[in-house]
Amino acid sequence: MKNSVIVLIALLLMSCATHKGSINSFVDPSFTSTQIKSVAVFPIRNTQAAPSEARQINRRLALALRQQNPSVALVNETEATQKIHEANLGEDWAEFVTGFSASGIPDVKKISQIGAAIDVDAILQGELMSVRQVDGQYGANAGITVVTVRYTLLDASDGRLLWEASAEGRRQTATTVQSAPPIIEAVDLAVEKIIQNLPTMNVRG
Repeated sequence: MKNSVIVLIALLLMSCATHKGSINSFVDPSFTSTQIKSVAVFPIRNTQAAPSEARQINRRLALALRQQNPSVALVNETEATQKIHEANLGEDWAEFVTGFSASGIPDVKKISQIGAAIDVDAILQGELMSVRQVDGQYGANAGITVVTVRYTLLDASDGRLLWEASAEGRRQTATTVQSAPPIIEAVDLAVEKIIQNLPTMNVRG
């Protein structure tokens, strides 16, 4: 009986694990006057998650974007990637994403070629920017996982940054005897914050 009570208390404590999220966003002044009728939605990069988990995140975000902007045509990763490779721009796309992630400055020539190949007005790309994990230490600290996720919407014709949101997801265990929560759980929290702040696009120009 005593062991059963201990197990029940442990389960209750685990269910009380804390989770938080914060967000910062940017909107270019020209965003509301920029006509956006189509967007290519690429999956979040560097999630350290299983492919199925990454796809699930992408589906959630694409669904929310469609609900927010029902008149905007969305091009999924599979279709966009196929068009990029058909235009022999696979290497250019990889270089563009890596370069933009490192510098924050888009290669205008590359993105204009890629945008034309996919035939979209804008490109939405997500990325896991940072991860911090600390396992729980008995009597000292709880297990914690903190991530920062960024989604960026770029004009596909000139690489202009139209909208960007950076969100923190934080998961903490209820006890000091548990390992750090899985990264994907913190990523989910950050993505949910971004979903709540997705932009409304101008389809009329």
